[in-house]
Amino acid sequence: MSRPSRNGALVAATCVTLVGCVDTVNPNRGGLRLGLEDGPLRPPAAIRGDVFEFPRDAWEDGIGGTTILKIMIDADGTVDSAIVLQSSGHRQLDSAAVANSSKLLYRPAEQGGEAVPIWGRLPVIYPLPGEAAADDRTLP
Repeated sequence: MSRPSRNGALVAATCVTLVGCVDTVNPNRGGLRLGLEDGPLRPPAAIRGDVFEFPRDAWEDGIGGTTILKIMIDADGTVDSAIVLQSSGHRQLDSAAVANSSKLLYRPAEQGGEAVPIWGRLPVIYPLPGEAAADDRTLP
């Protein structure tokens, strides 16, 4: 998708909020293994987060909103999968958020000195055209 030529802003909150993903029944399958013996968990940190583009059709229709994604950050720092936890109410915004999340790159989470996969929440904010940007990431 190309960026709209009109002035506007797109804010992608690239800070990941950790969510529960502990598999207590079988800690070797399906989730992170968290416990005191494993050492403290260092959360992932965004390396490349400015990847979200405002869908042209939504921009032209004056549509904005916030999509909350649940993303799986692999041990190599890439986003393996993303699902919509809370819809913006607009399919084109939700689809763009999921599609563009695969372009994100993180310093992976670590536990006990080893990189580990982890689930996180990621709000992707598409402000209405004409709204002021909350930060410096403004579309040309």
